Amino acid sequence: MTQQCNCSEGCGGSGRYEELVLERMLYSARLKESVARRDSDVIAAMAAMIAETFRNGGKVLLCGNGGSAADAQHLAAELTIRYRSSVNRPALPAIALSADTSALTAGANDFGFDEVFARLVEAYGRPGDILVGLSTSGNSPNVLKALRFARQRDMKTLALLGGDGGEIKPHADLAVVVPHTGSADRVQECHIALGHVIVELVEKMLGYD
Repeated sequence: MTQQCNCSEGCGGSGRYEELVLERMLYSARLKESVARRDSDVIAAMAAMIAETFRNGGKVLLCGNGGSAADAQHLAAELTIRYRSSVNRPALPAIALSADTSALTAGANDFGFDEVFARLVEAYGRPGDILVGLSTSGNSPNVLKALRFARQRDMKTLALLGGDGGEIKPHADLAVVVPHTGSADRVQECHIALGHVIVELVEKMLGYD
């Protein structure tokens, strides 16, 4: 039931805001459906690559800025702790490069913000590891440089992107691009949903379901 607003701002009641809620939520749902139908094979392949890396004793590094930094930390926590498994599985080694504020600010101060993630990939990345880059525009300079450096280190590269994939897409072995431009919000909503599916598949592939 629509409730009328009693505020003095002349907003005309809450009906138009309910319409906005419906519009935004349904658009987000359609965007996720579009990505799922188009890229389900790529998403499953990402999970398989991550699972194989863990089997071989490797680790996953993740990086992004702003909300994508939060998503990187979120997904790293799902891997290091656990996601939905009903058993107390072993921890899976994953590091969000945005989590260490001292390293980020030192790197930005000494080398420039565009280099902060590449510097941390140099510190933590080894051949056979995976770097996952998140960028809603596909053009974040520090994510791009990190993926380039990871490839030089013989690491595998994955990317969750937005828009048309931007400059980053060619530097990822596998990429999922959310076809939305103009704002980061809808892209990030897809990215975290994709990340959750990938983590769930990784646990299944490793036998922790």
